[in-house]
Amino acid sequence: MPFNARITMPAEARAGDIIEIRVLARHPMDRGGQSDGKGGIVPRKILNRLTATYAGEQVFRLDMNTGISANPFVSFTTRAVETGDIVFEWREDGGATYTRTSRLVVT
Repeated sequence: MPFNARITMPAEARAGDIIEIRVLARHPMDRGGQSDGKGGIVPRKILNRLTATYAGEQVFRLDMNTGISANPFVSFTTRAVETGDIVFEWREDGGATYTRTSRLVVT
């Protein structure tokens, strides 16, 4: 299953405004441990961390575990300080990382 994420946030804001950012990741969040039907065990494969970086600083971090449902949705706020990219990075069990970027224009 290819990774897909929907990021919803304003395209622009005034300096000092608080903006809401909503993120929905399409991921099965497989807790593992069940039989694969061939005598083996399905390994755990979840997104275990989401970070958001803006203006050179980490503005959000979420550590996830097997208690998080499939297709995790999160919402957080940050203050608009300068025009730039907000970089979202998901880390998955096994070392895979997925990155998406959204641009915020500050007026």
